[in-house]
Amino acid sequence: PIRLMTPCPAPTDPSTLVANAIAPVMSEDLGVPVKVVNKPGGGAVLATAELARSRPDGYTVGLISIGPMITQVLRGKTPYKNQDLEPLGLVWSSPFTLAARADAPYNNLDELAAYGKEHDLKLAHWGLGAVPTLIAMKVADVGGFEWKETAYSKLNPILVVQGDADVITFSTPGLRDYVESGKMKLLAAMLPNRVPAYPDVPTVAEQGYGDAYSIWFGAFVPKETDPAIVAQLSEAFFKAMEDPSVQTVVENAGVVAHPTGPEEARKRMDRELEEFGGIMKNLGIIQ
Repeated sequence: PIRLMTPCPAPTDPSTLVANAIAPVMSEDLGVPVKVVNKPGGGAVLATAELARSRPDGYTVGLISIGPMITQVLRGKTPYKNQDLEPLGLVWSSPFTLAARADAPYNNLDELAAYGKEHDLKLAHWGLGAVPTLIAMKVADVGGFEWKETAYSKLNPILVVQGDADVITFSTPGLRDYVESGKMKLLAAMLPNRVPAYPDVPTVAEQGYGDAYSIWFGAFVPKETDPAIVAQLSEAFFKAMEDPSVQTVVENAGVVAHPTGPEEARKRMDRELEEFGGIMKNLGIIQ
């Protein structure tokens, strides 16, 4: 059987839900059983390292996110390199957003930047090394202002509602109740495309404050896997993503699909290694 590894715990994790929907569709297409295997731990580095060490025979595939593939590699916290894994493609993103109180005197990133040049702006986030935080730091760099930032081990939108922070980086589904009740508003989507539930909220890239960054997940195999096998698995994976039953699970899981093939995925990762590396150096996270 083909092992489809995910570095997240079962059973309610979005990646596990989508993987479980994809597995039987891929199995029928390839004529080989596909089994989902959860390998949580080490900030997803544990599963990614196991994938990198696996035989490059096409029987081990991993669903790995931008963290263990880009930022953790840049921080030198992985026993593997980015090039030790071959992408089948990037498949979906967890929707994250920059959000503020509903009565804040800015409604987009241009207005946020103008305000930030004249006033203090308090940013609540998970930590300087977190990808959403790095995207927010890029926004400040392009906008010509600086955050007064604070990391929270238990990040919560209530920090913004109560006035402890002005802006927060947070999962878009987790902000829904606050937005619908009129307590908060969304300033920018951290995705290649707009969040389907909020089509009027432009992305960071659309507003000119960085690339089409996102908290993406990709499908990977070990390096030196036969290119023909990479092509076959990639085709089967994206074909499964188009199945109506899988699309329903994707929508219900709250992730945003944006299929990106192997070649484009590698180009994007190379670009992000350079760009996020620059941001992290400016923040003093890496040398």
